[in-house]
Amino acid sequence: MVKKFVCLGLLCAVLLGCSYSVYSNAYPHLKKIAVRAFENLSPEFELGDKVLNGLSQMFQSDGRLKLVTQQPDCTLEGSILNFEENINSFDSGNNVQDYMLRLTCSVVFTDLVNNQVIYENKSLLLSEPYAVSAASTAKSKSKEEATDELIDKLFKTIVQNSLETW
Repeated sequence: MVKKFVCLGLLCAVLLGCSYSVYSNAYPHLKKIAVRAFENLSPEFELGDKVLNGLSQMFQSDGRLKLVTQQPDCTLEGSILNFEENINSFDSGNNVQDYMLRLTCSVVFTDLVNNQVIYENKSLLLSEPYAVSAASTAKSKSKEEATDELIDKLFKTIVQNSLETW
C-alpha cells in the first residue's frame, strides 16, 4: 500500500513538473512579435538578411512570442552599425591563429500595446572568435559558425533585456 502511494506521488510530481517552464515573460500581454529587417550599414552585404532570418527563427523556436508580419503586439528593429574582423592571436611561428568577429548593432524592442520602448541599445557590441585552422584556440569554429554565434548572442541579449526582466 505504501509503495502505491509513493508511486502515485512520484507520478503526480513528474506530471506536474512537466508543465513547469524556465522561460518567463515579464510582459504577458505581449503575444505576437514582428521582427523587422535590420538596416545593414556594414560592408558585409548578406549580413542583414542573415540577422533577420536568424532572429526570426530563434523567436519562432523560443515560443514565447508568435512571429507575425501584421498586427503585432511588439516589434524588434534595428541597424547593423559595424561588422569587423580583427586578428585575435598568433601562434609561436608568428602566424595568425584566430580572428575575432565584432558585431555592433542598434536595437529597439517596442511594446505596441502600451506604446513604450522596453529595451533599447544604440551601440550593442558582441564578439566571437573563430579559427584559421583546426589547431587553433578558437575550437575550430569557422567564420560562418562564429557569425551564427553572434546572431545567437544578439537574440539572447535582446530576450534577457526585454522579456526576462526579473
